[in-house]
Amino acid sequence: MARRIVILSDLLPPKRGGLADHTHRLASELAATHPVTVLTSPGAAAGANFQVRASIGDWSDLDWIVAELSEYPNDSIMLWQYVPHMYGRGGSNRNLPRLWRDLRKLGNRQVFIAHEIMADLEWHPARLWYALQHRRQWKGLLTSADAVAISTGRWVEDWSQRLPSIAPKLSLLPSPTSIEPIAVGPDHARTWRLSKGLDPAVKVLTYFGTMGAAKQFYWILDAWRSARAAGIPVALAVIGGAPDLGLPAGLKEFYRPLGYLPAPEVSAALHASDLLALPFIDGVSERRTTLMAGLSHGVAVATTVGHCTGKDLAKAPYLGRCHARDEKGFVEMVHTLLRDDAQRRELAQAGLRANAEQFSWKVIVRRLLPLLDPAAHPAAT
Repeated sequence: MARRIVILSDLLPPKRGGLADHTHRLASELAATHPVTVLTSPGAAAGANFQVRASIGDWSDLDWIVAELSEYPNDSIMLWQYVPHMYGRGGSNRNLPRLWRDLRKLGNRQVFIAHEIMADLEWHPARLWYALQHRRQWKGLLTSADAVAISTGRWVEDWSQRLPSIAPKLSLLPSPTSIEPIAVGPDHARTWRLSKGLDPAVKVLTYFGTMGAAKQFYWILDAWRSARAAGIPVALAVIGGAPDLGLPAGLKEFYRPLGYLPAPEVSAALHASDLLALPFIDGVSERRTTLMAGLSHGVAVATTVGHCTGKDLAKAPYLGRCHARDEKGFVEMVHTLLRDDAQRRELAQAGLRANAEQFSWKVIVRRLLPLLDPAAHPAAT
């Protein structure tokens, strides 16, 4: 019988979406081959084909966690969803490295999926202390882990060079989309536009995600405004945040702030989009689930290359790319792709293929299984 997988993740119920959705989907996929339990915080949502034990009230209380883990077979595989700030104030949990060390001594296989690693060093005393604690935790993680799957290719490259001795433990595991594509008909784009009060002939430039300085939304706004001024018939749709931009009437009639939507409505909007704009300040990476949503829906993506972009994405033929500091280049790229239907369709189809070959849930689970249970799954394919 397959060994039980215990996924440990602090999923606070008010923060549905993101990593919570990722954990539930991951658990559901793994449950096809293993018994799976998600050990998490009170209030977390139940699973359909896996167990959820929402009983960890304090992730720094090792006795509590060990008592919960004692409910499972001794050969259970521990799969940690690792984002530092999930487990302690400011991302600091001084006890977790000791738990990881003890579990390793007991013979439990431990695999970590690292979605974030550490905060940047800052001179502010509190933030500096937290950043140093992140580094301490990461060192303990690397020492105790049997395998570490990192969701950003650039981080795998950097840490493999920085610590060659632990490089064999590291691998890339992208974060697939949590937005399952719905089935749509050939007239979907037209009917969706009409339902939003748009001319069916208008192109749709879309942003998907939360708002924040790291997303450089003003680049998208500049690209859209200048495209309209240049005579390109394009509307701007925003999925997620819904900012009031104070636009003049001539622009406001082509702005659709859709807000936070249920997953099927997000999928419908993406299916109707011509171009997804994602100008990340740190560059595109494999952990960006909004990118994966675009690729899986066959939408052309305009994005940026920066210090978090690995060598493969930096030259990916399925992305429209410019440097993360080149706003002018981004605006020009958006204009070009909105005007060039053939180039945009080519990017979209290449993105669909890349998703099927590299980033789908089926592929990700196939990569993960040999890390979790190498005896049962000796080689990734």
